[in-house]
Order: sequence, then structure tokens, then C-alpha cells
Amino acid sequence: MALRVLIAEDSSLFVEVLGETLEKEPDITVDAVVDNGADAVEYCHKHRPDIVLMDIHMPRLDGLSATEQIMARCPTPILVITSDPHRGGVDLSFRALSAGALDLMAKPERLPFPPDERERLLRKIRLLSQIPVVRHVRARNRKPTPAPLSNRRAPAPECDPSSPDAVIGVVASTGGPRALAKICTSLPDDFSGCLAIVQHITDGFSRHLARWLDKHSPLTVYEAEEGMPLRPGHAVIAPTRYHLAIDADLRCEVRDGPPIGGHRPSGDRLLTSLARHAAPRAIGLVLSGMGDDGAVGLTALHKSGCPTVAQDEETSVVYGMPRAAAARGVVEHIRPDTEIASTLLRIIDTMTSCGGGR
Repeated sequence: MALRVLIAEDSSLFVEVLGETLEKEPDITVDAVVDNGADAVEYCHKHRPDIVLMDIHMPRLDGLSATEQIMARCPTPILVITSDPHRGGVDLSFRALSAGALDLMAKPERLPFPPDERERLLRKIRLLSQIPVVRHVRARNRKPTPAPLSNRRAPAPECDPSSPDAVIGVVASTGGPRALAKICTSLPDDFSGCLAIVQHITDGFSRHLARWLDKHSPLTVYEAEEGMPLRPGHAVIAPTRYHLAIDADLRCEVRDGPPIGGHRPSGDRLLTSLARHAAPRAIGLVLSGMGDDGAVGLTALHKSGCPTVAQDEETSVVYGMPRAAAARGVVEHIRPDTEIASTLLRIIDTMTSCGGGR
């Protein structure tokens, strides 16, 4: 049976090109086209398409509000297709991801679709339409249950006041921006650690993800650059198409190179660099995503005596990456996204109390 696609887009030209692109595929059919968010919500409620291709700026109801209502009333896979990220609207797009959209991509700068962008779109549609999206009802008063820390861990040494108490290496893919937003906004203004993040995301959006997290969290967030030092209260994000690693001086290495395990940037490369250069002050964290990126790196950190954390199945949009890491037996703490920040703070507190602080 063909995948049923709802197009929510108010540009008639883009609808025409998008429709022609999709209808050439024998396993995809355009179920309907609407030009506003309100009709998109009603169509999803009544007809349950397999996936929605959602514009952000539309009349009556914008794509963000439509996403929020769809995920509340009739959860449906949503791919946000936004205008070129350099023309604005990116903040709304990332807010749509936080509201439940699965992924985003930029509209092509020229039409019809260039072959590589056409294939990327079709691949995303086929992948995302298979992801089950449901409303998760969790107890509001549920308290975190701390897991015992490994007794293999060496005390953290005292360090330069400008150096972070801990470096948290984060690997995320589909569903990652939503989890990152919850984690970053839950960390305190005086956060003494630093986050180094590999987020698999569409080309051109890593810088905007950094700006979005910087704007909406207490952390100072940058897209990583070669030689950039890690600082307390900061976060760095790997640029799309570049690997991120951390050297012995806790500075960023941003390098080109072949994909590792099919990924560039590679979470495994980031985490293994932390195991080599930042132990025992490193923490590994694997968030929602498809595949197994991060599992090898988390194993290296675990063997180095570093704490390891993974997002739980209930709050992960896709439990593939956390599941792969957990299957290796190297995850000490499995937590919902709402409890990851507090878990990191407890781990860092234990590190600094053992090592005498900075």
C-alpha cells in the first residue's frame, strides 16, 4: 500500500513541484493538499495520513501551531519543510520539533529539486512515515531514581578555573533537538560543565540549532570551530558534514573526513576522543535517534571509568541509538528526557566532591 502524504503548503508553485516529485514514486501518493494549518489539523484528525509535509508560514494557523494541535489530537509523523534557513523562520521550525515534528529540511534554492535533494526528501518521507508517534502520559510527580555510580571511577583532578568540571559528550539524531531543548533549559545559570554535541541534522541547520538553544537556555551555545576551547556553562555543536572531536587541551577539533558508520559528524568519534583525552571528567550521553551511532563511543567511555547516560524508550522519538548502547551493557543511567539534566548535575556533584572541585 502506498504511503499517504498530506502536503500543508501555501505556495502553489512549490506544491506543484512537490506533487510531481512524489507522484513519480510508486510507493508514495499525495493524499491531499491544504494551504493552511487549520485544514491540516482537521484533515489529520479525519483521515490519518501516513505523514505530513508541513510548511511553517501559512495563513489561518501557522505550521508550529498546527504541529502542536496535530500531536495533541491525532499524533502523525510530521516533516517540516521550511524556507531557506538564511531567510528566517528557523526559530518556529525548531519549536515545531519541540512540539513533536520528527525532522526538518530546507526548501531547495532552485526548482525542480536537484537530484541529491530529491533523494534526501524521498528517503526522509519513507523513514519518518514508519516511526510510531504517540502521546506519552507520564506521572507528573514521578521522582528521579538515582543509579549508583561506578566504583571504578578515579577522582576528578583539580583543574584550571576556566576549565569545565565535566565534559558531556552528547549524540542525538531524530528526536534529538526536542530532548536537547529540555536538557539545556533545565540546566542552571552557573552550570559548571560543558556540552559537546553531535546532532544528526539536515545540512545548514546546525548553526541555527546552536542559536536556538543559545536563545532559549541559560547556556552559551556555539557551532563548534577548530581550536575553540571548552568552557563551563557552554555547549558546542558539530557543524553538519564535519566531525567533532576534543583534544588533550579540551579544545575542539573540527575536521572533514569520510563518514564513520555512515555518519558525518560521528557521535562515536566525539565520544572516543573524550574517553582518550577527558577521562575521568567525561560523561557520555546518547539521546533519541535511529541506528547505533554513539554505542562504540559510549563503550570506550565506560571502559575508561566515565559515567554513561541514555534517554529512555518512553520519551525517545526513536529508541534505536539508546537501545544499541544499552544492549552493550555500558549504560549506567537510563532516564526520561525530563530527568537527564538533574542526573548530569548529580554526577558532576559527585565528581567534584571526590576531586575537590575546580
